[in-house]
Amino acid sequence: MKISTLTLGMLTLGVLMSLHSTAFAQNSAKEGLERIKSNLNNSKTNLTEYEKNLKTVEGNLGEVGKAKGQVEGQQKQVLQQVEENNQAMGKVGSKEKDITALINEEKSKTALENQKIQEYEAMIAKIKENQKKREANVADYQMQLNQLQEEKKIWQSRAANLKDQHEQVSQKIRTLANEEKEWKAKQQGYQGEVKRWSKEVERQQKISDSYNSLAEVK
Repeated sequence: MKISTLTLGMLTLGVLMSLHSTAFAQNSAKEGLERIKSNLNNSKTNLTEYEKNLKTVEGNLGEVGKAKGQVEGQQKQVLQQVEENNQAMGKVGSKEKDITALINEEKSKTALENQKIQEYEAMIAKIKENQKKREANVADYQMQLNQLQEEKKIWQSRAANLKDQHEQVSQKIRTLANEEKEWKAKQQGYQGEVKRWSKEVERQQKISDSYNSLAEVK
C-alpha cells in the first residue's frame, strides 16, 4: 500500500505538532533537512569515488589479462619448439646408431677380408682394393658421425636454453596469476562499496524527498 508524499508529510507534521511547540518543530526540521542534505552529498561523493576506483581496477585487470595472454602465447611457442627439438634430437640419435652399425659392419668385413688374403693369394689385389674402398667408407662415415655429434651438441645446448626460457615464462605466468588474483579481490571490494553506497544514496534521497515535501507543506 503506497502513501502519497503529501499524506506522509501531513502525518509527520501532526506528530511533530503533538510533541513540540511550533517554533521548536520548525527549527528541528531545518536542522534535520541540513543533516540529510549533508548525508546525501557525502553519499554521492563516496559513490563517485568508489565508481572511479572500480573503473581503475577493471582497467588494470584488462591490462593484466592482455599481458597474461601474451605470456601464454610465448609459452605455447616455447613448448612447440621444445617438441620440435626433441624430435630432431631423436632423428640424430637414430642416424648415429645407424652409422655406428655401418662402421662396425665395415670393420667386421675388413677383418674377414684380412683372413681371406692368406687363403686367396690371387685375390689379394682385389681384396686390397676393397679394403681401400671400405676404409674410405669408414672415413666418410666417421666424418658424418663427427658432424652428427657436433650437431647433437648444438641441439643439446638449444634444449638447455629452451628449458630456461620455459621456466622463465612459467614464472611470469605465476606472477601474473597472483597479480590478477589481487586485482580481482580489490574489484570485489570496490563493487561491494559501490553497491552499499548506491543503496545509501537511494535511502538518503528518499529521506531528503520526504523532508522537502514536509517543508513545502509548512
